Amino acid sequence: MAWFADWGVISTTIALISFFIVVLLQMTAKAFNLQSLNMWVRGEYAQVAVSFLIIFFAFTMVTAGNSVTGEISAKVASVSGNIPLNSIINDANNPLKDPTKIGKAYLATLLKCEANMYSTIFIYNYFTEFFSRFRLDTTGNEEIAGGWALNGFVSLFHFFCNNLVFLALFNYVQYYILQFSQFTMLQIFLPIGLILRAFPVTRGAGGLITAFALGFAFVFPICYVLIVAMMPNAGAICSQISVMLTEADASHKDPCLNNEGAQTAQYYKLKGEKGRLNGIVSFISESINIFFLQSIFYPLVALILTFTFIRQTSSLMGADLAEIGRGLIKII
Repeated sequence: MAWFADWGVISTTIALISFFIVVLLQMTAKAFNLQSLNMWVRGEYAQVAVSFLIIFFAFTMVTAGNSVTGEISAKVASVSGNIPLNSIINDANNPLKDPTKIGKAYLATLLKCEANMYSTIFIYNYFTEFFSRFRLDTTGNEEIAGGWALNGFVSLFHFFCNNLVFLALFNYVQYYILQFSQFTMLQIFLPIGLILRAFPVTRGAGGLITAFALGFAFVFPICYVLIVAMMPNAGAICSQISVMLTEADASHKDPCLNNEGAQTAQYYKLKGEKGRLNGIVSFISESINIFFLQSIFYPLVALILTFTFIRQTSSLMGADLAEIGRGLIKII
């Protein structure tokens, strides 16, 4: 019952305190025959009931909704062939049913895959760029230079590495959004929203914060995991990249370039791998397109659905986004 101890007691206590305050105000209204206060208090019972419904919804999602989502995602991932996601969900040692944890674990696999791809490109580019700029006089008259043949590869490798840095950055942002949601939305933002909803003056802000907490606690991770489960996966790509990294490390490990003979041998070895470099460039170019979907498009769709949920449900909880927007514009 640790999930209940973390946030359930606090949220339920806040709702109960709100209920008792409304009861006391109604008793005061009846004792002093204050009709206007009595009419106002009756309306507040509906707001207290909404607070209990919000808590009940959160309890239902934590106890049943997340597990159902995990099971659905596992089945969809199995049908779509998303092997990494299916392995994460059905891990025998640590089976995951919470979409937030599933999303974090999947992003960790993507980050490892992108790091392997970056390392592979770095190894090949290290020698390619070296010989594209290096000129070697082997006979006293003739110069061997690789710039004419290798500069194109260097430019492409730089382009790929720059893209991978930004893709990894986007994945880290998603990872920490999920981690932030996991430890703050229900534990901090939901109680704050319920407290603010208890007072008519701050009810609009409370409704917005409550909708924000529910959106990022449940809607964002659920949407992200379901979208990833349905779409093409990077499992085969990551397996191939691991093999490429092993081969690159083995074939170019600890080169000795401290004399002209070793430099010449390494140059011709690299020149002989030109066809292989073409294949690597084509494979990485196609793979990065998949990573763009994984790192930018999928979370963008999940964020759009999340903010749509927040926009639609916040008004039900007492928030007036139009008024809040006008207030922010006045402040700015």
